[in-house]
Amino acid sequence: MKHLLTISALLISSLAMGQWPSLPYNPDDNADGLIGVVDLQGLLANYGNEFASAVVSEDGESAIVYMGDMAYPPCAVACRNLPGIWELPDIEDLGLVWDEVFTLDSNISTWLKRNPLTMTHSAGIFYSGYGGPHSAGSSNSVADNSRCYCAAKQLPRVEYDYCRSSGNNGAVAMDNLKSCVNAKLQSGWQLLGSSRDAAREDVFIQAFWRWAE
Repeated sequence: MKHLLTISALLISSLAMGQWPSLPYNPDDNADGLIGVVDLQGLLANYGNEFASAVVSEDGESAIVYMGDMAYPPCAVACRNLPGIWELPDIEDLGLVWDEVFTLDSNISTWLKRNPLTMTHSAGIFYSGYGGPHSAGSSNSVADNSRCYCAAKQLPRVEYDYCRSSGNNGAVAMDNLKSCVNAKLQSGWQLLGSSRDAAREDVFIQAFWRWAE
């Protein structure tokens, strides 16, 4: 079965690294800051495949794409084969395509991400139709065709900073370093490690990290 592919999915391979380019579509396939031959090759490799645009959240940090109707195993494989970290959606991911998966005038079902703790021999599925019941549950009929979506989320981004001791003598330098470190900690930064300046052994550097907003 020919998979439906998305330009958004194909050109955000660095999504798996938690780095830019982030959703939606960015043509810089290898994230080197330039649009070159390598980026063009990434697009041409998928020439001739069917196109279906991904639905992207307003904050640009999550996306979902419809892959077609298929059995559960091929659906899972289709999601894994997309570049980056794509997987079957959970019920919250379906919020981006709720008008497509929730219906009152027909019976449809949509595959959900399987919970290995509670669905040892079954798959997750969302049922909707004819006024109810509309419910998420499990299904042992994994060979039946249901709507297949793949979802992706932007991994948390990390930012870094550092404090460097400064001053004309050791005492002043350490006081300046402590003041900087305390200010960073109060702002939510986490200690990452310390080192000495390569040029001056009496100068210390304290590194920090935190989740970027």
